[in-house]
Amino acid sequence: MAINFKGDVSVKHTKLFLVLLLSLTALVAGCSSSGEETSGNDDSSGETDIKMQIVWGTDSGRGEAIQTIVDEFEKENEDINVELVSTTQNNQKLLTQVLSGQAPEVLQVPYREVRNLASEGAFMDLTDEFSDDAENFYDELVNLGTVNDKLYGFPWLGHTIQLVYNKTMFEEAGIDGPPENWDELYETAKKLTKDTDGDGKIDQYGLGLVGKQHPDVAWLTNMFVNQAGGEIVKESGDGYKVALNSPEGKEALKFYKKLVNEVAPPDTGNKDGGGVMADFRNEVVAMEFQGPWGITDIWKNGNPFEVAAAPVPAGPEGRAADLGPYMLSIPDTVSGDKAEASKKLIEFLGSKKAQEMIMLGEKGDDGEYYPFRVPMRKDLADSDYFQEHPEFLVFIEGLKYPSISSPVEAWARVEQEVYQSQLNQMVTGEKSVEEALETVEEKGNKILDSK
Repeated sequence: MAINFKGDVSVKHTKLFLVLLLSLTALVAGCSSSGEETSGNDDSSGETDIKMQIVWGTDSGRGEAIQTIVDEFEKENEDINVELVSTTQNNQKLLTQVLSGQAPEVLQVPYREVRNLASEGAFMDLTDEFSDDAENFYDELVNLGTVNDKLYGFPWLGHTIQLVYNKTMFEEAGIDGPPENWDELYETAKKLTKDTDGDGKIDQYGLGLVGKQHPDVAWLTNMFVNQAGGEIVKESGDGYKVALNSPEGKEALKFYKKLVNEVAPPDTGNKDGGGVMADFRNEVVAMEFQGPWGITDIWKNGNPFEVAAAPVPAGPEGRAADLGPYMLSIPDTVSGDKAEASKKLIEFLGSKKAQEMIMLGEKGDDGEYYPFRVPMRKDLADSDYFQEHPEFLVFIEGLKYPSISSPVEAWARVEQEVYQSQLNQMVTGEKSVEEALETVEEKGNKILDSK
């Protein structure tokens, strides 16, 4: 079956490779070498030059933070020079780069794209080199970079979504700790939803939720669906069908709607993740679902209260947390000294030393440094940073129970054209849970069938 790409492009590896090969042959015939090839060895200087492509600007705070880590690698490997370059997150463009031999040697790739591109023959098999390192990462994470038992994406950095809460507000309300399951989430949020100034109107809410027609509403509700044991899609013949309109899906969305109606601000239908974070910062809500930036946002704004993080509450079938890990991959066209240098770089970036350096963070407007993502290794609890700030460990531990928001490439179009709008209408009360799910199933299947 063809792999489906954003922009409604669907190609077979061999067909696209032939097109690109012909184009590249013509280019080489008409032009002199540009020196951008990713295979072979460097000149006689004894040094090897490679490029590492990241998804952020090299001159951004995040690019500068990564450069610091790369600088440390170069100190330990004086014969290898690494140039950071940036790119847009576009898997079709990346595949074209890779198959034409024009891609940098080491690539930062969103986990969703590793399998898609590896299936098209884009990446080098890293199994032999890094199979022993896999024990340092949760199995669920390693599986995201694996196709047919072969590793094509090595875990690097990322995040999971967890429960971020106002610890000060909890203590003032006499609440001992964060909720462990759905029932406790509702009960805790109910206790924290109240009129604090005595004017007869609720001005503090227990939980901030997303309801705006926006990608955030999809991944957040999908977490609840997975916690209930539901699925987003299911295989059907040689394709996929929408699986949300199930007893588990209905249970999850009805619980979400209950939270919206009873313990969330009345303007939830207009809120994306940024809006919820602002409500949390301003103490309008006591809890939110965020990544590690939910912690640092409070730090950056003067620490108006003590903030903490906990695992997402478990649903009927357990915990499930949305995740966004980035993997490191090497184009299959890389060879010789460049391939060996690239593997050394990946090995270093996955080491405990380099993983700890991720928490040095990026410089904020105030000149202080703040973490922007977390490392992926599971053995960092004893490091200095996590000893001082153990609240960040939960964002790594969430990799044990992943909620996959976009299980297949074609789902991106369903989400954009149908799912987000139906969820918004469910939140605002324009449609019932049943009506929204029926529409998603009907229109979503038409989109999936057209692939």
